[in-house]
Amino acid sequence: MEKLFGAWRLLQPRHLHTQTVLMVSLVLLLVLGLWGGWGGYQQHRSNLAHTESASRALARHIALASGNLILNDRLDALESLVIEFAEHPNVRLVQVLSAEGQVLTEIHQEPGRPAHANFERPRPSLPLPKEGQPLGRFSEDGSHFEAWSPIKSGPKIVGWVQVKSDLAELQSQRNLIWRNSLLVAALAIGLSAMLLGRLMHATMTLFDEAGRFAANLIDGEGQTLLQIKGPLEFQKLQKALNEASVLLQQHLLVLQDSIQTQQQHEAQLAAQNAQLGAIFALSPDGLITFDEAGRVQFANQAFLSLSRLRSEQVLGQTDRQLETLLLAQAAETEQPFPGLAACFGPVKQVLSLRGEKPLVLSFSGRESDSTAVKRVLYVCDVTQAHNLDRMKSEFLSLAAHELRTPLTSIYGFVELMVGREIPEAKRQNMLTRIHRQCKLMINILNELLDLARIEARGNSDFKFGMLDLAQVVDEILAEFKPPEGRERPKVEAANVPTQVCIDPQKMQQILLNTLSNAYKYSPDGGPVTLRFVRASKQVSDDESVQAQTFCGLEIRDQGIGLSAEHLARMGERFFRADTSGHIPGTGLNVSIVKELMELMGGRLQVESELGKGTCITLWFKC
Repeated sequence: MEKLFGAWRLLQPRHLHTQTVLMVSLVLLLVLGLWGGWGGYQQHRSNLAHTESASRALARHIALASGNLILNDRLDALESLVIEFAEHPNVRLVQVLSAEGQVLTEIHQEPGRPAHANFERPRPSLPLPKEGQPLGRFSEDGSHFEAWSPIKSGPKIVGWVQVKSDLAELQSQRNLIWRNSLLVAALAIGLSAMLLGRLMHATMTLFDEAGRFAANLIDGEGQTLLQIKGPLEFQKLQKALNEASVLLQQHLLVLQDSIQTQQQHEAQLAAQNAQLGAIFALSPDGLITFDEAGRVQFANQAFLSLSRLRSEQVLGQTDRQLETLLLAQAAETEQPFPGLAACFGPVKQVLSLRGEKPLVLSFSGRESDSTAVKRVLYVCDVTQAHNLDRMKSEFLSLAAHELRTPLTSIYGFVELMVGREIPEAKRQNMLTRIHRQCKLMINILNELLDLARIEARGNSDFKFGMLDLAQVVDEILAEFKPPEGRERPKVEAANVPTQVCIDPQKMQQILLNTLSNAYKYSPDGGPVTLRFVRASKQVSDDESVQAQTFCGLEIRDQGIGLSAEHLARMGERFFRADTSGHIPGTGLNVSIVKELMELMGGRLQVESELGKGTCITLWFKC
């Protein structure tokens, strides 16, 4: 019913005259339709009952008359008997069956044709009514009625009679009643519309005049213009409209001023909301707000990215539930995360998240007296600062350890020379050792300064240019002096294009550091070879993935090589593959090379096998 009223509201005409005619028409249609439908229904029920009674009676009469014929096996006489009975309106099929369901005779009657027997042989057995089942039923589609009657000889059933009556004619009669009812309804509706139109013409004329006046209720001076002659109700309407026309002008002026003020306020609020939305959306720091119930009501995109959570996981959660989601990603640290409640104190709290890219997040919160936003939680990514602090501590520890070794040696030798009388030959040996340790300290300090300059300046002081890498390498090797007793590096002729974008001065530092390591870590000799290679690699940017061509310089030695464990640590500061102390060095060469390569847009590739040497490839963008 609610859907019916909803459809009426959507289709309801806008004019009163049309609404009245439509309403009266619908009432007439409903009344006449119900009357016709009820009459048709009663007539149809009466016809069905008559057909059912006639079919049952016909089946019983055939059963009474065919008992002896079946017992005497007089099937021809049985067929003639059934044909006589089948000449009955609406009867379409009469079957006489044996007690086992075998068809003994079957008579068909089609509209407009006489009844005739069906002589198909053999005839399959048909299912018979079981005890307790009704002996008459309508088909599921309502097209016919089946009546059964047993053929008895005394108490024994010797056969069955089935009569099928067609109900199509009854349905046609019912449809005819419906059509006649609709025709009467249409005529009544048309006549009513004409009469209502005549009766409502004068009334609708007055309504049209009032409507036109209401559409232009106030003129420029607020004068009343409506003059209506008619019933008392229309006189009252005229007076009300005229009074409204005077007052409306006054209210209109006030309303216009209020609307203008409201529009200005809305524009200011929209601008402020747009600014706040842009700030929250573009801010790299996460922001969460909690309502009075302690549930998350807002979380900006930065927080979702930092926490690796989805919006539906966060919104509506309490601080305890949000804390559980964050702790599920937390990494093990020396100081466990104290919880979100502690973040609203005076001290910021730090949470480390594990993952492919570990993060360190700083949490700080503020409480508010506002009813809209009760608490605000700020989340900052302090991963870089945390890593810098850790690297600074590790660097200071390693630098102190590396500088302590030569200082201890120098201090020991100097203390011996000051406190004792030492022979000249031994004294010269000590001075030589002191000089070597001082030189080592100077090398460590110089390389530390190089790293400090690289970190401080980046590539701001690089002088890039498109140069021929093979030519640059030849110029550097022309001034290179290998260790005493070692062969010069062998350079294979370049058979690939070697134009790259590099800083030649930094390239010299990279190559000399790499060659120094190649000779130092092959103390038993063996050649050091250089070869130019070229390769392509898929590089992705913000919008697409493109193939980038790289030109590489391989430096291969036949030295002691690296184990898999040592190979994984290549590039760490102060890391040295030889811990025996027989091979001099600071452990910073590879770190410097790696930093410079990355600043030039290249990369360092190290391949090595213990006891079989090392191959370092310097890859540069073409």
